[in-house]
Amino acid sequence: MRDVLDDDLAELYAVRGSDDARLARLREQLFKEEPKPRSTRWLGIAAAAVAVVMITGLVVLLRPVHRDAPATLPTTPATSLQEAATLVELAPKPTRKYRHVKYVVWQALTSPDGRRATAFEFEIEVWLPTAADEIVVTYRRYTGRHRAVQGMQSAEHDVKPDEYSGPALWNSFCSSTPCEEGVAWLQLRAEPRQKLDDAFSAMLSPFTTNEERAELYRRLVLSPEIRWDNGTVLTDGGRVRYTVDPATGLVSGFEDRRPTVTNRLPDGEVAVSGTITYEWTDQRPS
Repeated sequence: MRDVLDDDLAELYAVRGSDDARLARLREQLFKEEPKPRSTRWLGIAAAAVAVVMITGLVVLLRPVHRDAPATLPTTPATSLQEAATLVELAPKPTRKYRHVKYVVWQALTSPDGRRATAFEFEIEVWLPTAADEIVVTYRRYTGRHRAVQGMQSAEHDVKPDEYSGPALWNSFCSSTPCEEGVAWLQLRAEPRQKLDDAFSAMLSPFTTNEERAELYRRLVLSPEIRWDNGTVLTDGGRVRYTVDPATGLVSGFEDRRPTVTNRLPDGEVAVSGTITYEWTDQRPS
């Protein structure tokens, strides 16, 4: 290697005799010099790449890999009864002592001859304890408010609800917790209109648990004729309909056009309607 270098230098430059010693020293330094180490910048990049691979592998391992992994609470409003079922099923557990359910109900009452009618307002409140072996408190009262029924003469003086505390919105009874409606044993007829009729009590009952409500919704969904219209659950020709809050999946309102012994309204007129609100609280009436 040195001989080749000497020959090349001799061809390029004329070397004076006095320079022989200096060139000899330069040649010795050239061939003794150790190769420069590889840039530390590339080592840093390689280390970072290894770290990314390791972190990525960790993330992949932590992500659910099974289709039946536990579901998480939806954060968007429901757009179907099926989605509402998921909302109530995955609702967070209560942190307060009581669930307070309040019904504001308008019921049309007719005169004995069926020619006059007036709608009266009632309030029904339920305090349902979250702990076991606690007493359920229910209050019913007539608010004193009333309004005319469209197309009919007033029956205010013919029907006085002073001794009447409002319609029976559900058929079950629970005096102490835990309470449940018993949806698993509820018989729903196949015809869609009748199915909505049969579900009325369980849909409105304060004793229907979230799990039962989700099951009831899914049973109604099995009938394609029962549809979701921006939160209203109904079917063509049906006599009852429900309003479901898309944010919570809970029933927030209802209409009932079924005739009863207390009213003789024209066919299709609303006999009972109302709104339902829910809250968690640590206080209740004694």
